[in-house]
Amino acid sequence: MKKIVVSCLMALTLTLSVFTGALAAGNAESYGDIKDAWYYDAADSYAYPEIFDDGDGQLKADQDITRIEYVRLLHKALGVSINYLVVNDIADSYDDMKNNDVGANELIDLVTVGIVGAGGSFSPDAALDRELMIHWTMAALDYMTGGDYAIIEIMPAPFDDEADITPAYKDDVVKSVVLQLINGRGDNRVCPQDGATRAEALTVVYRLTSLLETLQSDVTVDATATVSGDKLLMSLTIRNNTNEAVTIHYTSGQQFDFKLFDADGASLYTWSADKSFMQALSDIDIEPGEQLNYTETLDGDAFASIKDSASLLKAFITGTSNDFEVNKDGYEAMIAS
Repeated sequence: MKKIVVSCLMALTLTLSVFTGALAAGNAESYGDIKDAWYYDAADSYAYPEIFDDGDGQLKADQDITRIEYVRLLHKALGVSINYLVVNDIADSYDDMKNNDVGANELIDLVTVGIVGAGGSFSPDAALDRELMIHWTMAALDYMTGGDYAIIEIMPAPFDDEADITPAYKDDVVKSVVLQLINGRGDNRVCPQDGATRAEALTVVYRLTSLLETLQSDVTVDATATVSGDKLLMSLTIRNNTNEAVTIHYTSGQQFDFKLFDADGASLYTWSADKSFMQALSDIDIEPGEQLNYTETLDGDAFASIKDSASLLKAFITGTSNDFEVNKDGYEAMIAS
């Protein structure tokens, strides 16, 4: 995934950071204490010896990961790279860090791109709280994707210790659970203030990079339905995250459809019901990294008559493709106010 980084604090050369996925597999052979471990695949991909090996060949997976270790882990796993025209001074961001400290360069980069916030003391050797790990991980996902990813509009079951989550991090925790980046620790607890272990941190990064690979390699289709005053805005977006053009084949002038349903599944409205379409073969190509958007607005008496009962939108691609599987059952979205 290409990222062009620009800083308001200093001049930077044009920077290209390309996420290449889990190319570092083979790290597990550096450690003698992770055979058959539940986190083995994550460690094999991302337990970089230069970060985690103290020279005794042990990962010590149950040990809390430090704040600077996680910064270095995220930085290398994601391939963040910035070429500065003027060297940044980490002391401008934290009062307890110097440029020659281990991990300072990686920390400068993550601060510059907004993954890690600046200010006060960084405490590099302190244990990383689980909720802060989640916050940085979600910030990394937003940075790598530009915030352009779909998330199912459901609220996961609350953790028993949800009240212990710092309010500023609650949204990140919810999203990370929905995206299956984190799980509770047992007894339905997220333990937000506890230190994250190395095994947990490696697993979260492994899941993050796997999610990024999926977002980059697949064609994604998202539907939205939003009430705006006396109108309903409906959209269908097809994103080509692959490296090749994607083609959709149509047999008529109709390329999409929108249908609305009530909470019991009864049909209330079909966009195409009062329309006619010319019968003709046509193709639409979506180039790599581009998207195709279909939008329609339902208003007036047509919307007023169903506004109070409509709860679900289904959006349809009415064509076929050899490049991705078109869901004939439609793409769902709950109607949001």
